[in-house]
Amino acid sequence: MNSRAIVVLGMHRSGTSAVARGVAALSVYLGDDFLDAQPENPTGYWEDRGIVELNERMLRALRLRWDDAAPIDRKALDGLRLWPLRRRATRYVTRAFAGHPLWGFKDPRTLRLLPLWRRVLSASRTADAYVVVIRHPLSVAASLFARQAMERESALQLWLAYMVPFLGELRDRLWAVVDYDLLMQQPREQLERIRDRLSLPQDAQVSREIDRFGEEFLDEGLRHTKFSPRDFDVRSDASRLTRDAYTLLYGLAADEAEPDGAFWQAWEPIEREEAKRAARQGRKPWARKLSP
Repeated sequence: MNSRAIVVLGMHRSGTSAVARGVAALSVYLGDDFLDAQPENPTGYWEDRGIVELNERMLRALRLRWDDAAPIDRKALDGLRLWPLRRRATRYVTRAFAGHPLWGFKDPRTLRLLPLWRRVLSASRTADAYVVVIRHPLSVAASLFARQAMERESALQLWLAYMVPFLGELRDRLWAVVDYDLLMQQPREQLERIRDRLSLPQDAQVSREIDRFGEEFLDEGLRHTKFSPRDFDVRSDASRLTRDAYTLLYGLAADEAEPDGAFWQAWEPIEREEAKRAARQGRKPWARKLSP
């Protein structure tokens, strides 16, 4: 492999921007052409414009928007319709990033398209590792309601559509889970966890950047809600399944469990149940409609 990529994955409004900035403090090159900061994210998104454009084009090719919870059949991601975009993505990351020995990117949409991006990274001769960002789903729902009046049930269904279907792509990869609330409480400890789990550089410069991240970047005032891992409303299928998925992932983030065979054995029933729940909602995968 010619280079190494650290890809930040997570649902929208989960703290992926803060974690991406933390990953940059760990000497990971994230690019130099970021989306502009917005009022709902005043410290910036840390999202490369080219990556975001590619993800938006891919979703449009699947007739989806970022806030559409319809499941994506992985066959659609391998289909001819997305082949030109997959080639374009490979050329883009090779040109923009792969000249750096350690690089990465962050865009929540990547998690919806993860099998495709893994093929892109392989084609660009890049060794891939991942940081999965989680935040209590009720905090995510509250943030989406404040930003665009999305109802809680819709937000939980969207959380499941992002977090569950393709997480299994990481089974044979190096990956770490970080919880946004734990990051806010323990910035140094959490960045050091990521560094150690992903075998990232450890030197005096990195240590100084970690201190800067905690002292100058993180702003407690930007976190408007906080829930206990035990706080869940389980009156719907989506809320119960969200609780189960988040609880398993939080166990990894809190170092109460390891991403080993036992974790994946517990995760597989959640994948199956989410597929059944989505089908009951009448949201069929898009692959059959998109076959050439």
